Amino acid sequence: MENNGIWTETFRMDAFMVNRNREATFTSVGNLFQEVAGNHAFCRQVDFYSMQEKGLYWVLNKMKIQMHKFPIWREKVVVNTWVSEMQPFSHRHFELQNLAGETLGCGISLWIPIDATTNRPRRLKDYDIQLVAKETALGMPQKLPEMAQNDENTEGVALPNETKTKQFFASERLVEYSDLDMLGHVNNVKYTEWMLDNFHRKNDIFEYKTLEINYLDEVKLGEIIKIEPHFLAGNLNYSLKRNSDNKEVCRARFSI
Repeated sequence: MENNGIWTETFRMDAFMVNRNREATFTSVGNLFQEVAGNHAFCRQVDFYSMQEKGLYWVLNKMKIQMHKFPIWREKVVVNTWVSEMQPFSHRHFELQNLAGETLGCGISLWIPIDATTNRPRRLKDYDIQLVAKETALGMPQKLPEMAQNDENTEGVALPNETKTKQFFASERLVEYSDLDMLGHVNNVKYTEWMLDNFHRKNDIFEYKTLEINYLDEVKLGEIIKIEPHFLAGNLNYSLKRNSDNKEVCRARFSI
C-alpha cells in the first residue's frame, strides 16, 4: 500500500528468516528490503518487466543498513520504503518498525538504470513515481576504501568490550544456481550471506549493527569468489574477489 509516496508492507518473522538465537539477520532484513522495493517498483511501473520493455534493468550500486534491534521469531514488523531521487541514481530509503511504531532499523540503497544492449548507465526519463523528501539519520552510503593486504588479520582479534577473541580467515565460494537472480547474476543479498557464513565458521556472537556494501562487478554461475576479511579500526571489512582474474566484485564494512 502506498500513501503520499511511501510504500508500506507488514511481515512476520518466520522460522526461515531467523538464526539459532531466533533473531533476524542482515540477510533476512536485506531480503525484506529487496521485496518491498520490488513491490513498490511494480506499483509504479519501474519494475523488472517494465524496465525490460524499455531495454533497461536495475543494478544495485551501494547499500547501507543500520539496525538498532533485530526483530525476533514470529514478531510482526512494518517495512516502509520511498524514493527521494531518481536522477541519475535512484535513492531508495527503508525503515523497519515493530507494530508499536518503534524503529528497529533503516537503510538506503542506490540503484543505477543500465542499458541492456550497451551495459552502460542510462538515465531513466519515463517514470511515474512520487519523490519523498524524507531522510533518515543513516546518511548516504559511501565509496568504501580498498583494503591493503597488510590490513588483513587471520590470527584473531579481541574486539572492544569483549573477552572472546574473534578469528578471521579467508575462504572461497563457488557460485551455485541458488545464488542467482532473474538476470542470471548473483543476487545482492547473497554477498551478505557469504560474508556472514565466513564469519560464523569460527565465531558465534555477531555484535555489528551497521552494514555498508559496494557492488563493483557482476558475478555469474560457476565462478569462484575469494572472501577476504580485514579487521581495521574496529570494523570488520570484506573484499570479495573473482578467483579467475582477481578482480574485486564486492566491498563491505560491518561496524558496531
